[in-house]
Amino acid sequence: MPVFPRLCAMMFLQFGIYGLWLPIAGKFLTASPDEGGLGFTETQMGAIVGIAASVGALCSPFIVQFADRRFAAQRVLGALMMIGGLLKIAVYPQNTFLAWLLLSVSFTLMFMPAAAICNALAMKHLDNPSRQFPNVRLWTAVGWVIMGWSFSLLVLKTNVTPSWLPPFFQGDDVPMVMGEMKKSVLWSGIMAFGYGVWAFFCLPNTPAVPSASQRPAVADAFALLKIPSIAVMLFVTLIISPMNTIYFMQCAKYLVEAGLDSAYLLPAMAIGQICEIVMYVVLSRLLPTLGFKPVLLMGIGAYALRFFLFGTIGIPMGLILVGLGIHGICYAFFTSTCFIYINKVASEDVANTAQSVFNFIWYGIGPLLAVALNGILAHFFADGKTFVLAEFQPFWYSLGVISLVGFFVLLIRFRVEVEVEVEVEVEVEVEVEET
Repeated sequence: MPVFPRLCAMMFLQFGIYGLWLPIAGKFLTASPDEGGLGFTETQMGAIVGIAASVGALCSPFIVQFADRRFAAQRVLGALMMIGGLLKIAVYPQNTFLAWLLLSVSFTLMFMPAAAICNALAMKHLDNPSRQFPNVRLWTAVGWVIMGWSFSLLVLKTNVTPSWLPPFFQGDDVPMVMGEMKKSVLWSGIMAFGYGVWAFFCLPNTPAVPSASQRPAVADAFALLKIPSIAVMLFVTLIISPMNTIYFMQCAKYLVEAGLDSAYLLPAMAIGQICEIVMYVVLSRLLPTLGFKPVLLMGIGAYALRFFLFGTIGIPMGLILVGLGIHGICYAFFTSTCFIYINKVASEDVANTAQSVFNFIWYGIGPLLAVALNGILAHFFADGKTFVLAEFQPFWYSLGVISLVGFFVLLIRFRVEVEVEVEVEVEVEVEVEET
C-alpha cells in the first residue's frame, strides 16, 4: 500500500479508537448498576476521563523520546498501542473506581505518546507537510465520528430509521443500554491491540536518528523553549488549551439552557467535528498561502468569536449551531498549525519528543488549569451548583476575553522563524495522484 493511505489509516485508527468510548464514557461510568452502569460519582468519572488523560500527556515526552534516538518510531507506536489495547481489555470487567482509575491512567500513558508519534511519523514521510499534513490529520476527526456513530448504530440502537440530523439515523435504545455502552471499552481495546500489530509491521519504516547530543531527547525537546517563536506559541497554547477544555465541559449544559432538546445534543455537538473535517481541507490550501502567523491568529480569533457569540443571550438557535461549527476553525487551524510549525523548527533527532511537548501543555497542563478556572468562574457567576442561561453570559464573555489575550500575545510577540516552502506544480500533481 502507498505511504499516504497508510498514514491516513494510522490517524483514523489512532483517534477513532479513542472516539469509540470517550464520548459516552460519562454516561456508563455514572449510571447505576441496575441500569448496567458502574455507579461512580461525577468526581470519580472526571478523574477517570480527565485526570487520567492529563497524567498521560504530562508523562508523554519521557516515553516518546525512545522513538527519536533508540527505536524505530513505528515499532514504538505499535508496541504502545498493543499494550494499551491489553489495558483497555483488562479494565472492561472491573467494577471498582480504583481499578478503573489505575488502568485508565496506564492506558493514557500508552495512548498520549503514541498520538504524538503519529504526528512526527506522518510529517517525516510527507514531501510538503504544510500542505499535505492537514489532509492526513483530517482522518482523526473522521475516525472519531465514524467509530462512535458505527458503535451506536450496530450495538446501541434497534428499530433504526434514517434521519436528516447527525448521525443520520434514529432508533430505540436496546435493553440495558448502559451495559452495552460499557462494551465500547472492550471493543476499543481489541481494536487498539489489532491496530498496534498493524502499525508495528505495516507503517513505513521510521528509524531512530543518530544524535551528537549528550542529553536525553526530552531535554533537547524542552530546550526548544529557548527559541522565541516556540516559547510564545507554547505560552499562547497554555492560554487557549483551558478554553478548549472548558468549552467541552459546559457546552452541552449551555445548549440545553438555550432551548435545545437534550435528545439532539450529540447530533448538535457532531457539527463541530464535521466542520473540523472540512477545515482541515481548507487549511491544506490556506497555510502554504498565508503562512503560520495569520492562520494561528485565525484559529485563536475563532475561539474568541465563538465565546462572544454564545454569550449573546437570546440569539436564534441557528446562530448557536453556527457557533458549534466554528469549532472546526478553532481546533484545526490552531492545533495542526502548531504541530506543523514545531516539526519545522525541531531537529530530526527530537521530532517525536517535540510533538509531545505540545501535548504536554495542550492535553496535560491545560485541562488541569481548566478545572481550576471553571471553578473560579462558577464561584463568581453561578448562584447555584450549575449555570442558568443568564449566568452563561458573563461566563462565556470571560472566556472570550481570555482568548483575546492569547490572540494579542501571538499578534505582538510571535515572529516566524521558518517559512512555508512554496510548492511547485509537479509536487501538487504527485500529491493528487497519491491521494
